[in-house]
Amino acid sequence: MDTRLFDLLPIGVMALDARRRVLAWNQWLTEHTSITPGQARGCTLGELFPNLINPRFDMAVDQALQGGGPQILSQTLHHYLVPIEVPHLARHGLGRMRQHVHIEATGHGDDAQVLVSIIDVTSSILKIEALTDIAQRLENDVNRDPLTRLFNRRFVWEWLEHQHKQALRYTYPIAAMMLDIDHFKAINDRHGHLIGDRVLQDFARLLTQKVREADIVARFGGEEFVILLPRCDGALAADVARRIVRRTREASLGDLSPGAVTCSAGVALFNPSDPLSASDLLREADRRLYQAKAHGRDRVVCPEEAS
Repeated sequence: MDTRLFDLLPIGVMALDARRRVLAWNQWLTEHTSITPGQARGCTLGELFPNLINPRFDMAVDQALQGGGPQILSQTLHHYLVPIEVPHLARHGLGRMRQHVHIEATGHGDDAQVLVSIIDVTSSILKIEALTDIAQRLENDVNRDPLTRLFNRRFVWEWLEHQHKQALRYTYPIAAMMLDIDHFKAINDRHGHLIGDRVLQDFARLLTQKVREADIVARFGGEEFVILLPRCDGALAADVARRIVRRTREASLGDLSPGAVTCSAGVALFNPSDPLSASDLLREADRRLYQAKAHGRDRVVCPEEAS
């Protein structure tokens, strides 16, 4: 095999015999590993890189030698074959070069060899991860309220539309809770919008601390918030709402004294045996919220209490 052309290729190329010993080692591999062809020839990869343990590579070589056709080790599963440091990318979580590896047998019988090609795909992976990160941040921006970082109204409707169908199909309840900070305009007028914003942020944190991981907490608009609780019955939802109202009263939101900030809540329940539409569920929770405010605020109105 004339290996001189290998040195002209912009990829790593090595040839191995059936015992996995290096027959050829091109210039690209020398530049990236500082191992010369003379040092590599006659050695296995395990001898050249003592910490290298890659049973999948050995299996792929066997399959190629046994007539299984070309084999590929993707970077997605294996990241790399030859450990090549890329220190300038360590801060991006890519401390070693990501590689696409192609393994193909040449020759037959005692002359059988495998040609191993190594393509550096690090920059492509970095671009993909960067684009994925941008896409995730854009999606987050679309679905999140910028002040509180809670979900927003848009997300509530999307989530509820999907969850409503699931609840009908698998017959489980969904509780909806509408909450409103009492006399919020007066808080803004008395203490300023900066304190008002801090009250909203602290209230948002309080809400997320009082619900389950599967529950959805959202800022619906202004000082109004929504909590959606899948697989939650009316009694549990009422208990959660009462604990939120009590904790709000006791807390120092926006660094205001305890009791300076209170909230009201209305609870509604989607029951598969007597289902409400998604919009009617929120409308019913909102109606009960206003009943709570009409009866003095700082309280909860639940299904069994509503008139």
